Amino acid sequence: MKRVWVSKKFSYIFEASPSKDQACFMQSLYAYCSGYMVSTYSLLSRLGGLYSLYCLYETQPFKPPFKIYISLGDLKNLRNIIAEAKAKDVKVVPALVKRMLDRNMFLFGSVDVNEGSVAERLDELTEIQNASIRIASKKYVTDTFLATVCYVDLLNSANILMEILSRPILY
Repeated sequence: MKRVWVSKKFSYIFEASPSKDQACFMQSLYAYCSGYMVSTYSLLSRLGGLYSLYCLYETQPFKPPFKIYISLGDLKNLRNIIAEAKAKDVKVVPALVKRMLDRNMFLFGSVDVNEGSVAERLDELTEIQNASIRIASKKYVTDTFLATVCYVDLLNSANILMEILSRPILY
């Protein structure tokens, strides 16, 4: 599965990581994937969330790697995914979760990050992005106005020069 992840260039997601607060960036990626893992979607979608968590952890460029925060509620949902996968004879899921536990990939906690804090963080990031767009828009409009003035001034100068050159020379 990791080979598929790497071959499809999903690791480029880390190119968007901020220079500061990389732990928050990784946890937001993990929270997004675990949101699929604990959702009420089909087993296939929930397994996709689980595999995405695994691949994000395995391919992250940070050393030491950031652990996957998982709440007690998410842990119960993970146990349900394992049981459902065993019932449908998907043998790789228990082995994958065992590997993740053996490699100590999880950071266990009691606060469910998918309820409020991720939504608040997303709103905060959206507001920051909107502010950046407003600043860039103001600058672009200002620069466009200056460019227009310079262009018009240059055209006027060129027209005057062409008029002077087109006159006959009187000696």
